[in-house]
Amino acid sequence: MEIKDKVLKFIEEKQLFSKGERLLLGLSGGADSVGLLLVLRELGYDVGCVHCNFHLRGDESARDEAFVRDLCDRLGVELYVVDFDTQGYCAEHGLSVEMGARKLRYNYFYKLMKEKGYDKVCIAHHRDDQIETFFINLLRGTGLRGLCGIPEKNDVVVRPLLCCSRDEVLEYLSNKGERYVTDSSNLSTKYVRNKIRLELIPLLESINVSARKNIETSMLNLNEERRVYDWCVGRMEEELSFVRDGMLYVSKEGLQRSPSPLSLLHETLRECGFHRDQLVQMLYSIDNVGRRFYSSEYVVTVDREYLVVSGQEEGDFESISIVLDRKDGIVSLSDGTSLSYKIVKREGLEISKEPDYAYFDRQKLGNPLIIRKVKDGDSFVPFGIKGKKLVNDLLAEKKLNRTEKERQLLLESDGEIAWVIGVRSSERFKVDDTTEEVVIFFIES
Repeated sequence: MEIKDKVLKFIEEKQLFSKGERLLLGLSGGADSVGLLLVLRELGYDVGCVHCNFHLRGDESARDEAFVRDLCDRLGVELYVVDFDTQGYCAEHGLSVEMGARKLRYNYFYKLMKEKGYDKVCIAHHRDDQIETFFINLLRGTGLRGLCGIPEKNDVVVRPLLCCSRDEVLEYLSNKGERYVTDSSNLSTKYVRNKIRLELIPLLESINVSARKNIETSMLNLNEERRVYDWCVGRMEEELSFVRDGMLYVSKEGLQRSPSPLSLLHETLRECGFHRDQLVQMLYSIDNVGRRFYSSEYVVTVDREYLVVSGQEEGDFESISIVLDRKDGIVSLSDGTSLSYKIVKREGLEISKEPDYAYFDRQKLGNPLIIRKVKDGDSFVPFGIKGKKLVNDLLAEKKLNRTEKERQLLLESDGEIAWVIGVRSSERFKVDDTTEEVVIFFIES
């Protein structure tokens, strides 16, 4: 079956969009997005393109923009180009380059879609991306939903190429005689996704030549099983929870009677930003009336008969405790981000200079650690500096506005600030030549 026929069948089966809808396609200039553009045009869909220049790769960034402009001009496709100061944005908001670029990209897509009257945003993820995502999620620690990979449809974002492999896309472009650009950073094993694509998957195929196909089959099976799981969970949620006065009430008795209270509670609160350790603590504290648990936006209060979920009011956030009792863990923060940690040996460790990573000597840290908001008068000794500095002065130097300062979180150890999260760690807890074990904290999307 030709690629355009596979894509059309996939679009219709998954009901991604109709012929009457306008599609906005993220066009990087790489093989995947160029291939998707040509397929959608060949199928007769109304497609406009948007290209984001993040200015992260010097001449390559300029080359990609020029290529995309030439391609859309030649095809007669409407093109929108936006320039981002990605490094500046990431520094200001304490984000990794990957996370910052993603936020900039999708925020602009949604804005453009509304302004220009587009109905869907098309992203050129393909079947190989699915396999890489499977392993990324597996390595981070995930459940059934994470192992199912990238959804073909997420609100207005659709991925029509998920039915095709990268080889099929390349063969299609070759047959069309169409060029594309190559991002040199995709060849570096510095990034986890590239390492999986360039090293792990070839290793698996050396063990079993059908590894890729078998993993794809497993993911298809998992997606089918998830349908059953979602249906069963939906029925149970209807029986044990209800909404009243804008608050969600979850029956404690209903949870305890279920086959898996933890799984059911996870699904019920999935959109509220609570991490697994908090859910476990909720179940342990189910008879501790009055106890509260906080995510970035919500509060769960243990009541007599129910767990009551309400939106967080300004000032509700108190603190989150992190107990270093295992080799890794994760805590939900704000804006959909999480703070993860892992404990590793010092020997052979490569230390990243990205602001969303922090490294500490485990012996110098207290236990538990506390995550809290900045208070007036907070001070610490920033890494690489001898004297103390007010946290507010540090944030002012980073040009954070008042709201951002009020939302800034700290990692505290025995009353001392170990990390102004995403901004600067403390000299007091740094890794040195005597360090044996290192606690690595890192922000994830």
